[in-house]
Amino acid sequence: MIWMSRIRLRVLAFTVGLAFTAIALISWAALPVIPVISVAFAAVAVGVNHMTIRLKQPVCHGCGKPLGNAPSGQYGTICRTCGSFTQVGEPRGLAQASPEEPADEDEAAV
Repeated sequence: MIWMSRIRLRVLAFTVGLAFTAIALISWAALPVIPVISVAFAAVAVGVNHMTIRLKQPVCHGCGKPLGNAPSGQYGTICRTCGSFTQVGEPRGLAQASPEEPADEDEAAV
């Protein structure tokens, strides 16, 4: 190996070692931040759960009152309290299949 190649290899090894040392020191200095990040993630999870818990049952998006088994129209359900429309579930127009579609792939081939 030529003398200049050995010098370049040593400089490369020193540079890579220095970069790994810098990354290790930054990571070690950031260790106190880990509990803060975990508490922040837990707070976000609890907040999202608390905000979306009411969406399990159909509720009015205007006033927040439960809609119960109110009939749904083309544009949604009308709240009996405030009169606003709330889309609950899948819209009727999209839920119904068109009669032109064949029910089975074998029938389409015939």
